[in-house]
Amino acid sequence: HTHLEWSYFEAGPTDVNTLVFLHGTSSTAAAFFYQVMSLSEKGYHVISAQYPAFSTPAEWCKGFDRFLDAMKCRAVHIIGAGLGGFLAQHFAAKYSPRVRSLVLCNSFASTYAFESRAGTWANLIPVMPSAFLRQAMQDTLPQGGFMELSAKQAIDWVGLQMNDLSGDDLASRLSLNCSGCQVAPLPLDNNKITILESNGETMVPDELRRQLKLMYQGACFAELKSRGDFPYLSRPEEVTLFIEVHMRRCSPTAPATAGYGVSPELWSDQDVLATHEVPARREVWKNPFEDDDLL
Repeated sequence: HTHLEWSYFEAGPTDVNTLVFLHGTSSTAAAFFYQVMSLSEKGYHVISAQYPAFSTPAEWCKGFDRFLDAMKCRAVHIIGAGLGGFLAQHFAAKYSPRVRSLVLCNSFASTYAFESRAGTWANLIPVMPSAFLRQAMQDTLPQGGFMELSAKQAIDWVGLQMNDLSGDDLASRLSLNCSGCQVAPLPLDNNKITILESNGETMVPDELRRQLKLMYQGACFAELKSRGDFPYLSRPEEVTLFIEVHMRRCSPTAPATAGYGVSPELWSDQDVLATHEVPARREVWKNPFEDDDLL
């Protein structure tokens, strides 16, 4: 995999807490534009990484380890959405000294449910045409039904972003999502984990949402007011605020102004819910919603 290249957005001072955002199956590094800008302005070092095509979670972890080396980051706080959260958990299990805390947004700890849904189709992903894979991924996005305008706009934007993904990227992400494996127990204390969930249904099956909560009893749990799979786009202020609260709890050196203004009732204790790579490439920063005719 010497040809693989990570791309990323970076902002904020480099001598403080580093937060790394990892996108889901259908997103890109630009999906966390709002969080990168807002948190960097509040004194955090923020990186939104877009990972290249890897075949397995184990290979991805090796690649991410080298990416952190290239970024000169010894240990980081990881915020992962969907597949990004799943991969972040794998990394925390294998490279625990490099992970200070985790925020899992609409994520999961097992892909067996996705593998079962895909059936024999999953074995054909590596040989399928790019156009077919792109359409298959588009079909997984929520269609119809009642949703907030901001959630609908977020879905439309994510759909447009898929046009920038290569066939290798599409095949890799779909294969990882249907890999048929589960995260190993984490050495990380559960009180260093925050689970964020959108209100209502998401693309993550209910069984996987319940499993994640049961795995990390004692972790902080927050149900977001927003609906949909991409709350960091549709309700960025809310997601950013919960990340600030998480950082205040998990890092003694977090900016002193972070985390104020969150009502305690928005949080739940999980005990109650017991039911060698080439150098990374820096992207040119651009507001993903700027001059977007859909918004």
